[in-house]
Amino acid sequence: MPKKKNILKTSEELTIKQRMFVDKLVSEWGQISKVDAAKFAGYTSKNKYGPTEIASRLLNPDLNPHVVRYLEKRLQREVEKYSKDKLRSYKTYDILKEAAAKKGQFTAAINAEYRKGQMAGYFVDKKEINHIGLEGMSREQLEQRLSELETKIGEGKNIINITPAKVSTQQ
Repeated sequence: MPKKKNILKTSEELTIKQRMFVDKLVSEWGQISKVDAAKFAGYTSKNKYGPTEIASRLLNPDLNPHVVRYLEKRLQREVEKYSKDKLRSYKTYDILKEAAAKKGQFTAAINAEYRKGQMAGYFVDKKEINHIGLEGMSREQLEQRLSELETKIGEGKNIINITPAKVSTQQ
């Protein structure tokens, strides 16, 4: 039977190694490199840079669009799972708090409880920034500030005038 071109393949037609590569890469996203995922999936080469080339080829949409499509689907599922499932995060913080408390690490336990409370909205950081400038002043405040400045200028009568005089250019 002739080999089917990659362009026509669907993500369901992945080989076992390709599926293992993508699953390992997604399950340990950010903790494992693409090369390590390729090695885990069983890709080997006598060439020193063989696994690097294999990982690169697997994630090349021109060469293996079905692998890239499967990777995108898996990543999308992971993002949806973690963005919708706040209960998992609450439970994780609770487990961490309990484990820390059992070990007598009360600072870590308090921190885990605090983070859990932040997720629930019990602790809100409210920061207020005051801009001291003309934009934030009312009309009365502006007039008062201008009069203060005029008074200061009046006190500085010793200021030397260095404005150039008009020079006539007529000949």
